[in-house]
Amino acid sequence: MIEIKEVKNFADLLKFILCEFKIKSTDKNFIKPLILERIIYIKKNPFFEHGKAKFFIAQKGGTVVGRISAHIDHLKTQKEKIGFFGFFDFIDSKDVAKKLLEAAENFVKSEGLEKIQGPFSFNINGECGVLIKGFEYPPYIMMNHNPPYYDEIIRSCGFEKAKDLFAWKISKEKLEERISSLLRSIWRNSQHRFEVVEITKKNLERDTMEAIEIFNDAWSENWGFIPITEREGKNLADSLKIVLDQKIAFFAKADGKNQAVCIAIPNLNEALQGLSGGLNPLDYIKLFARIKKIKSIRLIILGVRKSARSKYPYLPLFLVGEVIKRAKDRGYTEAELSWTLEDNERINKIIKLTGAEIYKIYRIYEKILS
Repeated sequence: MIEIKEVKNFADLLKFILCEFKIKSTDKNFIKPLILERIIYIKKNPFFEHGKAKFFIAQKGGTVVGRISAHIDHLKTQKEKIGFFGFFDFIDSKDVAKKLLEAAENFVKSEGLEKIQGPFSFNINGECGVLIKGFEYPPYIMMNHNPPYYDEIIRSCGFEKAKDLFAWKISKEKLEERISSLLRSIWRNSQHRFEVVEITKKNLERDTMEAIEIFNDAWSENWGFIPITEREGKNLADSLKIVLDQKIAFFAKADGKNQAVCIAIPNLNEALQGLSGGLNPLDYIKLFARIKKIKSIRLIILGVRKSARSKYPYLPLFLVGEVIKRAKDRGYTEAELSWTLEDNERINKIIKLTGAEIYKIYRIYEKILS
């Protein structure tokens, strides 16, 4: 018999977090997150200033066999009657997945909403999607990883595809042979037009807030958009303190104003690989020893102010060219550019010019609630 239990205390929360470790324990590409980081992310997330959530675990014979969260983001429900689910993991069992999804659906329906989408943890600005392609590769920082059976089971529970997200990959070895001559030319010819202003640890909170301002403006018309709040921006700044490399996080300035932002970060998952998620205290010593040796990066934010787009149509190409050059000069050998919407043709065409290829696809699902 499958029992669905709401997370009510710290012991339940630990079961909720460790459920993922158990379900993915045989997957060599799964990278265990730090348990302490997961506790803080769930308990102290600034999302709760504009949203609420419930967390559930599925148990069978006293053993945890799945988990899910259900959340309401009031920044979203102001415009659309949509709730979310996330943190969704389950054994290879439709019965388990269905009961977990029903728990999430019931919570969303009880709030008067008409549709549920996910997985998002907690919304589209967090960790998104179910991996449906690229299982043979480990995830980059803040990206999901799951067994192949998730997609079929979720769809069998009445959910349909809402949107696919692309993750692109480029390596130093393939960069020279694949990068477009157009991108090279535009980057070289644009250097004199833009001043690169690095995001520094000294001014990290101020710079992060301006980056969020540009991001919110640039992405406001994209599918699923929810603005990043000031408190979430400050939280991001705190997170960046550990991994920030100011050479690959910068603004492009023109006419005396920062017109665009590009933020890439070292792939912390590279340093976490093979560790126990903090169950062994030595994990933290190993982690900090490995951080400076990271050779891969993830491009997480790229945005141009709407007001600058007509005057500087090639600014996105300049940003991409600049971050590639800087990453190469810093000794990084591999990069993931993620994620992009499947139908964002403009940005996808720009990324193709770098020679990057889609190597992973993540899926967002939705269901109309009757």
